[in-house]
Amino acid sequence: MAALGAGTKHETIAQKVSDVQEQPNLPLFQSTPLAADTLLMSSREIAELLDVRHDSVKRTMERLAQKQLVRFTPLVETSHSGAGARSVEVYRVDERDSYVVVAQLSPEFTARLVDFWQSHKSQQIVKVPTTAEAFAHAFQMIANAERTQLEQARALQRLEEKVDRVELAQSVLRARPGNAEAISHIRIRIGIQHGLSVNVIDEVMRQSPYAPKPAGMVRNDHVDADGSLYAVYWQKDVTATFNRFVKECVSVTAFMFTHPFIEGRFRMTGKGSE
Repeated sequence: MAALGAGTKHETIAQKVSDVQEQPNLPLFQSTPLAADTLLMSSREIAELLDVRHDSVKRTMERLAQKQLVRFTPLVETSHSGAGARSVEVYRVDERDSYVVVAQLSPEFTARLVDFWQSHKSQQIVKVPTTAEAFAHAFQMIANAERTQLEQARALQRLEEKVDRVELAQSVLRARPGNAEAISHIRIRIGIQHGLSVNVIDEVMRQSPYAPKPAGMVRNDHVDADGSLYAVYWQKDVTATFNRFVKECVSVTAFMFTHPFIEGRFRMTGKGSE
């Protein structure tokens, strides 16, 4: 069965050679550049495949080219790597012409040539993305870039807020302004206004994203304070912060509420004023 397949292949090659002989004159060398994806076989590769001398293969290719049966492109290669390497001229042909050359030299090796091309073609297979895949990849890259920019912007904003807090904290006041209040006063006022516990008030003032910034630091002139400092906040900022917090609270019962920034349920007596 294998011999029959090889014979059929030889007849096909012979027919190709016959067909080429009837074509118009062809130039000896390739006069136009081959497509970028065209696979080529060199005369050295043919010689190795058939186990014959390289110069014999080249002479055969030259004779076939003179008869206008094949066309080849000359190329200079290095004989081998390492010391003593020299330049060697090789001829390169496409798949169709390689069958013509092998059929002329050693028709019995046609099967080897088939294996050669199958191996080389399998190595050249590259998955080309479809238009939809290319667009999807591009959109994903854009989305990733936008996400990175957003994360960087948020990080920068947090850093700026920390810097602002530090700058304000460094502003030491000689006395508490009349429209500012310390955390002790905030606990009393907000506790009366909204019925919130001290723990909830402290959480909002210190942990919530929209916690008010300190208006500055006031030195405690009390004898027992040893010159310590305490933070004060603008009263209008504190009021606005807790009005927003109260609006965002979710009622569980008549007096129990929840909020995303507070763990668990907490008591609150009213919505307060704007």
